[in-house]
Amino acid sequence: MINWIWFLMIIAGIISFLLKGDGKGLMETMTESAQKSIELLIGLGGIMAVWSGIMKLCEGAGIVDFIAKVLSFPMKLLFPGLERKNKKASGAIIMNIASNMMGLSNAATPFGIKAMEELQRINPDRERASDYMVTFLIVNAACIQLLPTTVLSIMSGLKSSNPTEIILPGVITTIIALVSGIISSIFLKRFYR
Repeated sequence: MINWIWFLMIIAGIISFLLKGDGKGLMETMTESAQKSIELLIGLGGIMAVWSGIMKLCEGAGIVDFIAKVLSFPMKLLFPGLERKNKKASGAIIMNIASNMMGLSNAATPFGIKAMEELQRINPDRERASDYMVTFLIVNAACIQLLPTTVLSIMSGLKSSNPTEIILPGVITTIIALVSGIISSIFLKRFYR
């Protein structure tokens, strides 16, 4: 679906240039956009390599494990009784959230897949998502990040004067998204039983 949206946007842009009779402007815009994209990608590649290294150091230093321990209490509130039903699912969810919080989205993905597999094993209705699955999707979609490395890398690549200014607003908005999602889930659960 997203491919169609991008395709339609590109075609609409080309048609609008052609309707204005500005073929030269179309070619200049395409060339300039392609050049800026490559410059951004090259800059972003270097910055992402630095942040990935820093995140790997954090992972090796045990910071991710520390966050996992800190998350054990909120996990009991969000996923009551899950640890008794499936310890592997609980552990995978904690590691997914901890990895996402440190900006290690590549490391978080396998934990998320494992968590869903384990949650499906204890799901009484195989055709519907369980409450645990829905809650995990909400938490994962809100994606609270203490260190949003991708955004920091993009802002640095675009030569932002203060790329770290996004950290606090990012944390606040993701917490709001998480709370809104959990509250919505609680209310909607009553209608879709």
